[in-house]
Amino acid sequence: MNTEHEFGSDIKSNNFLKDKLDIESDKRPASMFYIWFASNLTVGDFAVGFIPVYLGLPIIYSVVAIVIGTVAGGIMLSYMSQLGVIYRVPQMYMGRAPFGTIGGSLLSILQWGNTAGWLTVNVILASLAIYEIMKIPYYLIIMSIVIVVALTALIGYRAIRILERSMSYVLGILFVFLIIFLIYSHFSISYPYAPVLDIPSAFGITFASAFSYIMSWGPYAADYSRHVQLKKPSRIIFYYTLLGSVIASVFAEIVGMLVSAASGNPSGSPAADLSMVMNRYALIGMLALFLGGIAANAINLYSNSLAFLSIGFRSERWVAIIVASIFSFAMGIVGFFRFYGFYETFLFILDYWITPWIGIMIAHFFLVRKLNPERFNDLPRLVKPGIYAYLISIIVSIPFMAPAGIINMPVAALLHGVDISYFVSFFLAMILYLYFSKLSVRQRNIQTSVKNIR
Repeated sequence: MNTEHEFGSDIKSNNFLKDKLDIESDKRPASMFYIWFASNLTVGDFAVGFIPVYLGLPIIYSVVAIVIGTVAGGIMLSYMSQLGVIYRVPQMYMGRAPFGTIGGSLLSILQWGNTAGWLTVNVILASLAIYEIMKIPYYLIIMSIVIVVALTALIGYRAIRILERSMSYVLGILFVFLIIFLIYSHFSISYPYAPVLDIPSAFGITFASAFSYIMSWGPYAADYSRHVQLKKPSRIIFYYTLLGSVIASVFAEIVGMLVSAASGNPSGSPAADLSMVMNRYALIGMLALFLGGIAANAINLYSNSLAFLSIGFRSERWVAIIVASIFSFAMGIVGFFRFYGFYETFLFILDYWITPWIGIMIAHFFLVRKLNPERFNDLPRLVKPGIYAYLISIIVSIPFMAPAGIINMPVAALLHGVDISYFVSFFLAMILYLYFSKLSVRQRNIQTSVKNIR
C-alpha cells in the first residue's frame, strides 16, 4: 500500500511515526546514487560552470575550484542523507530535535522558500532550453514542466525513484555525448581571459558557487534516504550519496564551463550558448537541459511538500504540491527573461541559513546524542542551545557576507568580494552548539543536585 499521502494526517495527530505510514520500503541503498546522480546532472549545475568563464578564471583553476567546492558540499549532503536511514523521518521534521518544535517550524519555512526557489530556477532553465529550439510561447513551456513535475511528486517516492534511475542513464548518455562533441569540435577550447577579478578572488567565488549548489541539497537528503531499509547500521548511504552527487555535479559543471568557453562570449543564457555551440546538434543539448530540469524539480517539489507539512499546516500533501506549483509557475513567468542575475543572487543568499543549520544537525546527531525515533513526537517548543548557536553564528558571519556582489561587508571587501560567511557560520554553529549543550546539561545536573539536597 502506497501511503505517501498520510504524512499530513500524521503531523496533525502529532504521532508522525505511528505504523510508519509515510515510509516506502526500499531495500536498495544504491537508489541514493541514482537519485543524487540524476538530480545533479542538470541545468542548475550546468549553469554554475558558466561562472568562472564570466569571471575570466583560467580553465585549470576553474576545474580545481569546481572539484574542491563540490566535494566539500557533497560531504555535507551525505551526512544529512546518512541521518535518514537511521531515523526514517523527513529532514526538516528531524530538524526539530536540536531547535524545538517552534524553531523547527521556522526553519521549515526557510526550507519551503529554498525548495520553491530552486523549483523556479530549474523551471526557467528547462524552459529556456525548449524555447531555444521550438520558439513556442514560453508560458506554455513553463506550464507543461510544472504539470509533469507535479504529477510525479503527487505519486511520491516510488515514482521519483523510478524517474531518477531512468534519468541517470538518459542524462548520463546525453552529457557524455556533449563532452565528446565539445572535445572533438573544439579541441583547443580557450577564451580570451579578461579577468573581472584577480585569480584568487575568481577562484574563491567559483569554489563558493560549486559548494553552495550541492550543499543546498542538505535539507532535502533524509526525505529520500529514510525510505531505505538496512538490516544493520552502515555508512553505505553516505558513500552512495557522495559519489552520485559529486560525480554528476563536477561533470555537469565542467560541461557548462566548456560550453561557455567555446561560445567565446557567454550571452548570460546557458541554453542559448549551448544551442549556438552545438549547432546542428542543438536539439540533443536542449533535450539534456530540459530533462535535467525535470529530474531536479521532481526532488524539489517532493521535498517542498514535506517542508510545507513540517511547518505545521493542517493539510494534505497534494495541497502543498499545488501551492508550490502555482508559485513556481508565477515566478517562472516573472524571471524568464532576466534569469542569470536572479540565479546568481539566489544561489548565494540561500546559503546563509543552510550552513549553520547543517553544522548544528551534525553536532546534534553525530556528536551530542542519538534519539529514539519516537522522541520526535515529544520535543520542547524551543531548544535553547540550538537557537542560540544558530542566531549567534549568523550574526557573527555577517561581516564576511557578500550577497551576489550586491554589497560587500567589511571582511568580504578585504577579500575582494569572496564570500566565506557560510564556512564561518557552519563551524561556529557546530562549536557553539556543542558548548551550549554541555552547559545546559551541567545546569540541569546542578538543579537536580540542589533538589536532592532539599
